[in-house]
Amino acid sequence: MNFGLRNAAQAFQRFIDEVTQGMDYVYGYLDDILVFSKTEKEHLNHLQNLFDRFKKYGILINTSKCIFGVPEVTFLGYHVSSEGTRPLPEKVEAIHKLDPPKTAKQLRRFLGMVNYYRRFIPHAAELQYPLNEALTGKNKGATPINMTDKMLRAFHQCKESLTHATLLSLSDVQAELALFTDASNEAIGAVLQQKRQDNIWQPLGFFSRKLSLPQKKYSPYDRELLAIYEAIKHFKYMLEARNFAIYTDHKPISYAFKTRRDNCSPRQYRYLDYISQFTKDIRHIAGKENVVADALSRIDEITEAINYEALARDQEIDLELQGLLKNGTGLRIEK
Repeated sequence: MNFGLRNAAQAFQRFIDEVTQGMDYVYGYLDDILVFSKTEKEHLNHLQNLFDRFKKYGILINTSKCIFGVPEVTFLGYHVSSEGTRPLPEKVEAIHKLDPPKTAKQLRRFLGMVNYYRRFIPHAAELQYPLNEALTGKNKGATPINMTDKMLRAFHQCKESLTHATLLSLSDVQAELALFTDASNEAIGAVLQQKRQDNIWQPLGFFSRKLSLPQKKYSPYDRELLAIYEAIKHFKYMLEARNFAIYTDHKPISYAFKTRRDNCSPRQYRYLDYISQFTKDIRHIAGKENVVADALSRIDEITEAINYEALARDQEIDLELQGLLKNGTGLRIEK
């Protein structure tokens, strides 16, 4: 296939998908292929099976560009190991050295770089809220941006968030999946988690975004339904062909699939129709137990100044939070 054709990448990706079909230990993205195994012996067998498949399809590889039999690897801008995935330190360092943007184009470029690692960052929508607000209206291209103190604080917090990015666990096809969602008057948020054998939830990815002006006028039911709909669309590649439950603190949503079609608005019906293609298992969870998703949706609680030391002290003595962490309900981030 000639280089430069508009559909070249899509056609080649379909070809790679065909080549690696049935190999659940292989992940292929165009000409980058990752093979992951539990043991060295199993890895050798996996590589042999992949090479046999390459031979069948007439594919040649450049061994000088390949890395074999290593416990960790750099893949598609991520550091991948047996512990999980996290952003590359050198990429994070490059973003850390950026100066505050002076134009709308530079600000959009910065947000684009940060959002490449968005799934590692809890509260991403909250952190970026002041910066996104500056891009509303006619602020485009070379339009100068007046970086206020609030925006500068958000700019540095976004850079700092990458330094403390959550280590995301590797997906286990045998583990129990759950999607926790929530919505506020300003934003929607969700976290996809899997349950380990010791009944502790591990994060696989975070999702949050600000609501548009029309969406802010939705009823609480519609906003909660929108959160589920958008979260499934975001994590579609991890939820397809998997059994999972959806947890929401808005109890009426748990009866959504028992509601007559005549009682649904066209928008609600479209959302439920899409959700039903993945699961109909929607469960109610108390708001105080829906810790992560609730926090991701609370953009409207941004304050000008936060005393982080006082917040840390309060978290250490808060009985409810400690109980959640002890029972494995909350998300624990090890330092």
